[in-house]
Amino acid sequence: MRDGVPEGRPGPALRRLERAGLLLLALGAVGEAGHLLLERFGANLAHHAFHILFGVVAFVAFGAFVVADLRRHGPPSFSWRIRRP
Repeated sequence: MRDGVPEGRPGPALRRLERAGLLLLALGAVGEAGHLLLERFGANLAHHAFHILFGVVAFVAFGAFVVADLRRHGPPSFSWRIRRP
């Protein structure tokens, strides 16, 4: 242990963060490559469909992260209460 931080293997949160970062980089690289190819070949309809599909894929990926977090940690809870007037 050095400066209060254990040495050795990274914890599960860091591994999940690394996986999420790699997924984000992969989606970005594939997205940009597809974007450039469709633009270069002048496929306007496919180009616009790609933009829509890319947004849908990003939404699904975010939803998968939310579902995984809810399964792992349960629904969110608040430490404060709202008082009725």
